[in-house]
Amino acid sequence: MIDLKKTTPTQKNLLKLLDNRDWLEDNLKDIQEKYVEKWVAIADKKVISHGNTPDEVKKNITGDFSSIETLLLRVPKGDISRPV
Repeated sequence: MIDLKKTTPTQKNLLKLLDNRDWLEDNLKDIQEKYVEKWVAIADKKVISHGNTPDEVKKNITGDFSSIETLLLRVPKGDISRPV
């Protein structure tokens, strides 16, 4: 029988991903100033790697972070719309 009250490792990693996304939203202005038009990886509520390509960023990640919990994105230039 499946225990619906039990949290799986995948669920824990997805919750970390959501925390990292929230952290990105709260710190977007600072991240955009520092990493504009660069690729960044965010885990553990911090930028853990950055570079010019996604492959470069992935290669330079140090630490034991699941790919599920790690947020990988290109930081855009200019204004960014936010959900209402």
